[in-house]
Amino acid sequence: MLLNKLSCVQTNIMLNLYQKKIYSSFVRMQSVKAQEMPNKLDSREIQIDSANETVTDIYPAPRVVPMVVSRNTERNTEVLSFDQVPGPKALKYFSTMRQYTFQIGTQLTAGLVNLAFNISNYINLRTPFTNMSALFDEYGPVVRFVSPVGSDIVFLNHPDHIQKVFSMEGEYPVRSALDSLDKYRIEKNTILGLYSTKGEDWAHRRSLVCTSLHTTVSQNIQSLKEVCDVLTRKIYTQRNHQDELKADLYKELHKWSYDCMGLILFAQKFNMLETKIIHSQNDGSWLYNSLEKATDAIIKCESGFHMWKLFSTPTWYSLRKHCDVIDNLIGKHVLQAREANGDDIFKTVRHILGMESVATAMVVNQPMSVEDAATMLMDMLLLGVNTISSSTSFLLYYLAKHQRAQNVLVQEVDALETSSMTSVQTLKDNTPYLQACIRETLRLVPPMPIVTRILPKNIILDKYNIPKGTLIIMANQDTCRKESNFDDADRFYPERWLKDESRDYHAFASIPFGYGARKCLGQSMAEAMMSLLTIQILKKFTLEYHYGDIRPTKQLISKPNKPLKMRFVDRNN
Repeated sequence: MLLNKLSCVQTNIMLNLYQKKIYSSFVRMQSVKAQEMPNKLDSREIQIDSANETVTDIYPAPRVVPMVVSRNTERNTEVLSFDQVPGPKALKYFSTMRQYTFQIGTQLTAGLVNLAFNISNYINLRTPFTNMSALFDEYGPVVRFVSPVGSDIVFLNHPDHIQKVFSMEGEYPVRSALDSLDKYRIEKNTILGLYSTKGEDWAHRRSLVCTSLHTTVSQNIQSLKEVCDVLTRKIYTQRNHQDELKADLYKELHKWSYDCMGLILFAQKFNMLETKIIHSQNDGSWLYNSLEKATDAIIKCESGFHMWKLFSTPTWYSLRKHCDVIDNLIGKHVLQAREANGDDIFKTVRHILGMESVATAMVVNQPMSVEDAATMLMDMLLLGVNTISSSTSFLLYYLAKHQRAQNVLVQEVDALETSSMTSVQTLKDNTPYLQACIRETLRLVPPMPIVTRILPKNIILDKYNIPKGTLIIMANQDTCRKESNFDDADRFYPERWLKDESRDYHAFASIPFGYGARKCLGQSMAEAMMSLLTIQILKKFTLEYHYGDIRPTKQLISKPNKPLKMRFVDRNN
């Protein structure tokens, strides 16, 4: 009542004095509360679920101000609704379209977001919007994209938030699927691969592959080394007068990765590095060609507008055609592995040569149908060949560009005993600096720039209530390059992982292979292949790079955005 009267009779000058007085009182109250409030920055408890359970951060990050508050603080903090999560407002206006449109899928929104991030690749802008950091700078560490035709998506880039999502994912985590590959398999009436399967079915299949994969990699160390020798000799003999490889180096690394995967998955020597004509009449060549075409088709289908869900587009036709070839050829190799296992002579030769394979383990040691085994092996081949070749490309690029790091690594390689390369673990134990170079490369360029999870229950992130079923996209590549997470974050500095200070880095600031139950199966395989090839190359060459900077593409799998031209100068040993 009194305020209403004052509002009618006070002059503008007195009103201003009144507002200043209230503001001063508010400032004094906030100052007193700040002094009385206990310090919460050192708290490492994060809420898992409604039960009284906590998880402790093994690698705390003192330089990062935690944004996930403890249980006691959350009780005193206002929890905001999902509708209040910040994000592009234009998309919120379009959300009204949901009642008029049919459900195309969440992946459409993700594809459109990816298209927006890459728009500067098609038009020349002075300040291109090419990475997610601008998104988080604008809206904060939790960003919501409202989809007019699918479920909403939440983007995260803070390690504490990422840790909290992983800590509550449960026994059977769910990630977003590759819709195009799922549609292909549904139409063929086959099982979904490891990438898309969920629940107990997924856990059972993963357990069948996990042990056999790690064992097979160690058993084939010498065979993998031979493939690395083949690529090293090819580089030596096919250089031009500038000591550069005449062919596309990334293409050769892609073939090398394919040959290595052939040994591990099928105990087969595909010899693609020595095949001059890719379309030659042999299974290995046809499989490689179809693998390339299918990969391109999947990337196109999963980005941009998903018109292939409405009618058969040329890209969808290409995906279906080449996946059929891959499925048939892999099925043929699996049948051969099962039939050959009954041959005593084959068993003896395999034991002497150490040529075990994942396919053999699937259909013999852990009986599985040929169709199921072929589907799972297709996923491993599609993802493994592309991610390993890409990561190896960037490792060689960074070593060529940073001569100081290369010189330190050469000293380690020269002192390495050949006998130490008997298993993945002994290889890693004897090459600490090389492992640091690999880890730094994967920090700067994670093979998959984002990690996804679908929430199994509600979660509070940065005071916002995120509902169950929301697709969470963790911007792994953006997190790895934040100055608040790593000193000189854009600098290639392998020594950061060898110093005591490395324990201060947040454990979830760099997770190139993911985390938890759905962590990448091929981590040991990728690290072993990258280590063996780098050792062989540096024993024979000094790497030099004299061109413009190479950056990763913003696609499903990070690749060099331009041809990789590098000098391989003979070492004077």
